[in-house]
Amino acid sequence: MVSALMAHLHGQRRNQDPFYIAWIDLWTKEDSGAHTNRGAMLTLSHAQRRAKELGYNIEVYRAATDGLGPSRLRQILMARSQWAVIFPPVPEPAMRYELDMAGLSGVTIGTSLREPRIHRVSHNHFGGARLACQKLREKGFRRIGFVLSPWNDERTDSKWRAAYLLEQEGYPPGERLPPLLVGSTGWKEFKRWFDLYQPDAILTSDAYVADWLRRVEAPPVRIGWLGLSVFKKGIWGVDYCYGGLGAAAVELLIGQVHRNERGTPSLPHSLLIDGKWVEC
Repeated sequence: MVSALMAHLHGQRRNQDPFYIAWIDLWTKEDSGAHTNRGAMLTLSHAQRRAKELGYNIEVYRAATDGLGPSRLRQILMARSQWAVIFPPVPEPAMRYELDMAGLSGVTIGTSLREPRIHRVSHNHFGGARLACQKLREKGFRRIGFVLSPWNDERTDSKWRAAYLLEQEGYPPGERLPPLLVGSTGWKEFKRWFDLYQPDAILTSDAYVADWLRRVEAPPVRIGWLGLSVFKKGIWGVDYCYGGLGAAAVELLIGQVHRNERGTPSLPHSLLIDGKWVEC
């Protein structure tokens, strides 16, 4: 009798489920490339596929490009009964987004969104960087450097850098290199660092580092990419598994929907997706 009652109550709740999950994209027109880069497209397409398998659809809101502020966006979501929302990775100005989560269920992908505090699905940045260091050492590289933009370091909560420093502790003193945090205008700083430490491999996720390496007069340096989404000949790095992030975010969100859990969770969960080392 209790089972029948609970099934009945659950059925009533499911009748109120949102038919559409809202995908909240906070990138601006100036950053329009963020909508179309391969990682973003993989994340969204796999999320859409998984949602379809579970009986839901996804509607994409380009909130920043359409000029929708948090209050107006909330009005639209509530009017359309789209109270289940997913935030993909956000740009730096939107890392703290003042959306009132009362009556909403939410999940964010990645580590960039800091507020509102909701459940999170993220790549295992720490594990991925350790894996990259270990694989490069296995290949015979001994002077492994680390070059990253301050922006990417902040977005990943410094987890890549922390893992790199931990791995360095196990190397002989002569093979330990300090990490370099430098933006795209820091060629001179990079060149000084490179000439001083002479790395034979570099871990990075910033494309301008590859451009700089073409300008230095030195033997070829192997790049180990952190967060790969493009695979082609000569590329080594950690597969970010963008598709897995999108699918897992949908599953985590629909679990909340089925349990009728809304609002800011008292104990936000973080689900980590491990990356894979690839050599193309």
